[in-house]
Amino acid sequence: MERTTRSLTRPIASAGRSTARYVGIDLARFLAVVGMMANHLVAVSALDPTASALNQRAGEIATTLTSGIAAALFAVLGGVSAVFASRRALQAGRPGAAIASIVLRGVILIVLGLALGALDVPIIVVLVYYGVSLILVAVFVVAPSWVVGIVAAVLWLGGGYVNALARQTLELVEEAGSPSFESLAGAPLETLRGTLLTGVYPAITWVAYLLVGILIARALLAANARGKLGRSALGLAALGALLATAATLVSNWTLANLERFGVFPPEGLDMATFVEYLGMQQFGAPNAPELWSQLVAAPHSGSPAEMLRTIGIALAVIGLLVTMCDSRGTGPGRLTDVFRAAGAAPLTIYTLHLLATALVYAPLYAGAELPGGMSWWVAGLGAFGIQLAGVLVIGAILSATGRRGPLEALTSGIVRTVTRT
Repeated sequence: MERTTRSLTRPIASAGRSTARYVGIDLARFLAVVGMMANHLVAVSALDPTASALNQRAGEIATTLTSGIAAALFAVLGGVSAVFASRRALQAGRPGAAIASIVLRGVILIVLGLALGALDVPIIVVLVYYGVSLILVAVFVVAPSWVVGIVAAVLWLGGGYVNALARQTLELVEEAGSPSFESLAGAPLETLRGTLLTGVYPAITWVAYLLVGILIARALLAANARGKLGRSALGLAALGALLATAATLVSNWTLANLERFGVFPPEGLDMATFVEYLGMQQFGAPNAPELWSQLVAAPHSGSPAEMLRTIGIALAVIGLLVTMCDSRGTGPGRLTDVFRAAGAAPLTIYTLHLLATALVYAPLYAGAELPGGMSWWVAGLGAFGIQLAGVLVIGAILSATGRRGPLEALTSGIVRTVTRT
């Protein structure tokens, strides 16, 4: 493992610290990973009739706050990380090494994701989708921002339509699930198609999120160089709030006026139930290729409305945290640094979360009968509390020792060895 120098954990106060670490970005990563954990462990209680009233209510809140939002924030931060991870090579005039470093990180994520895809967990493992998307955006770390923006806009506007049309043509809702070595060997075409288009986290959507992250990172670095980081970050937060609000209003208006689009519920289903269904979590694509469906911000749908909403939320979160933590020239406090250190180890924490969840779900997949529903340590607030405590312990250890997460250190070591960056 490598030691993290003091300058890496201090907020950015001058343009000269080109390799300094943004505390606000690490805290945003912490929220993204913990948000996904809450979605996996708490949100499921909303659909469990055996769960307590408290857990059911907590599940409803967790669904509202994290469904589609945490994963999108994670993806946007992936684009931010790509810029930060490649800027040293770019400053040294080595664009090839910068691109190669991002590609190699993507390959490592794919290999790890394929291994974790074999776990018996009620979770779609994102790492293969993330790795493929990272490889696809690698070349954009050296592209002009206007090119990055155009490609992101095209994917944002057209990706949902292409995705929904493809699934309609193929007559499928979703495929690939959590890609694994077994699925790759047994159904290579479906696995590849799923990671690119027809899976829950298709590259056609995630590439757009990553490209937005690239633009955000460049905006922050440029603002810091001008000495206007706080003002620019606050502007990003305000823009994000505006975008998220606009997307939500458009989505709500569309759902309230489906008849204007010639959309009516199937026979035997009332309009209220139909609208509720359309607004529920989807499987990586809008319900249909038609315009009305593209305007509905259903979680995990990849529709333009949903992407605008989640990108807006990501902008707001990142902008606010950078404003609070990186624009005043003061380092993080002892408690804050625990969260920062945990957020700086998202791959380690996400992997441990999957392993822990697989361990507690093992009796269920083995056919064990659990009277009264799932035990409190399997799902619900209790399970989330245990795993969150584990995350904070890891953060405290990393903060106290000044070290990176094991998987982050291993990944960086491999990349440096291969690319000599």
